[in-house]
Amino acid sequence: MTTEHGGHFCRDLVNRDLVNRDDIERLVRDFYRQAAMDDLLGPVFAAAEMNWNAHIDTLVAFWEWQLLGRPGYGGQPLRAHEPVHARTPLTHAHYARWVELFCDTVDGLFAGPNAEVAKGRGRKMAAAMERLLAGVSAEGDVPIEPLWRGADR
Repeated sequence: MTTEHGGHFCRDLVNRDLVNRDDIERLVRDFYRQAAMDDLLGPVFAAAEMNWNAHIDTLVAFWEWQLLGRPGYGGQPLRAHEPVHARTPLTHAHYARWVELFCDTVDGLFAGPNAEVAKGRGRKMAAAMERLLAGVSAEGDVPIEPLWRGADR
């Protein structure tokens, strides 16, 4: 579906799945715009003195890899967040708010299998990051899921 907006035609992204880089960029930009202004998460981002242009590019590459299996992300999310955690210790409330805001953003923009995978990956990554930055190992019976399942999802 398209709608006219200011003389331009735009796709209506609501109820459409995440299928390409433009979709992922829209999700990342909308989510982090909200997170940066959030009462709980905003101060963490402010203390981290983010270079938003570089960070958005990195996040888009990460989510493209996670959701579409596209190479291009070579970072280490845990290592990248250690300095932030050292400067502003992240609590369970931070992770819970991140997940809530992320899932709400996905639901507000997209619907479909990739949108559901995005929410699941967001939840798992937040839980893993919380556990690992706190120095806690996972139980031995925690199943390991591949990061990208390929086209047979």
